[in-house]
Amino acid sequence: MPVLDSVKQRVADLRGHRPLVDHLVRAVEHYGQVNGSALAAAVTYFAFLSFFPILALAFAIFGQVTKVYEDAQDTLVDAANSVLPGLVGGDSGVPLDTLQAAAPGIFSIGILLTLYSGLGWLSGMRTALMAIFEEPEREKPNFVVGKVRDVLALLALGSILVTSVAVSGVATRLLTPIMDALGLGVVAEDFFWVLALVLGLAANTLLFFAFFRLLARPDTPSRSLWSGALVGAILFEVLKQLSTYLLRATANSEAFQAFGIALILLVWINYFSRVVVLAAAWAHTSREARALRDAHRVADQMPEGPRIDLAAAAPAVRPAAPAAAPQAAFAAGAVSMLGLVALLRRRR
Repeated sequence: MPVLDSVKQRVADLRGHRPLVDHLVRAVEHYGQVNGSALAAAVTYFAFLSFFPILALAFAIFGQVTKVYEDAQDTLVDAANSVLPGLVGGDSGVPLDTLQAAAPGIFSIGILLTLYSGLGWLSGMRTALMAIFEEPEREKPNFVVGKVRDVLALLALGSILVTSVAVSGVATRLLTPIMDALGLGVVAEDFFWVLALVLGLAANTLLFFAFFRLLARPDTPSRSLWSGALVGAILFEVLKQLSTYLLRATANSEAFQAFGIALILLVWINYFSRVVVLAAAWAHTSREARALRDAHRVADQMPEGPRIDLAAAAPAVRPAAPAAAPQAAFAAGAVSMLGLVALLRRRR
């Protein structure tokens, strides 16, 4: 088709002059080559089954933290809603009373069993990321090491999420009286929206970097991982805004009323998984990452020459005899000449 050929030619020209366009095309091509949509679907399956056990476990832990920090559960609710707006509480979210009532039973049922069921999501995410980063089989961890890594990753990710929400809340409390004292109450709403957006992007970038580094541990430059994390953070922020609109648009629909938050959560997890996989593909196809892989490939293809043990070979080598001195050679030649002359005289 002429139109399709024209578009392909235009993209090829842009790739030659625009490194950003070339990087984007490479990332999308790699996403398709590793079947990123199927990887995201597998992660969605495990994540949906693991989400509520993880949420219940978080409320069980934070229920104990409230004995020291009274606003711990409020911070947890804000953190959950920062991931998916309207997830906990509200008219359409999971009732907060239900989570608080189920939380104490986690310790009686068994925290290890709940934690194990909740780690399926991170195990699936780790498998998907290692496929995206093309990690060799020999570097994949065994079952025990993988589960320990998943636990550490879960703690790190949860800490980053909760800390970002707590920092945002503290910043809002500190800056609100300052804005009022300066008479900037009119622009305070826009200012805090921008502040929340900047802090959210920073926290999400750190979150995605932790995903890459803790789960997959790829042989990829840190600069490439940070670049992919930033792309993932931007796409994640767009996804949150779309999910907010989706919750409002489907609040009165019959399907939403039949399935509740589970339907929105399932769709959201799938698109979030796609964002993570696409961000990893962006990091994997960066210029620095490709240069590093090419260097490793050249190093692996270079033949290794035979190694010579000089210490062992040294005794077998006989040192050459030192050259005779010029005086000794001259004397020997003179003696030979005199002897030859004497012999000739006798024959005469």
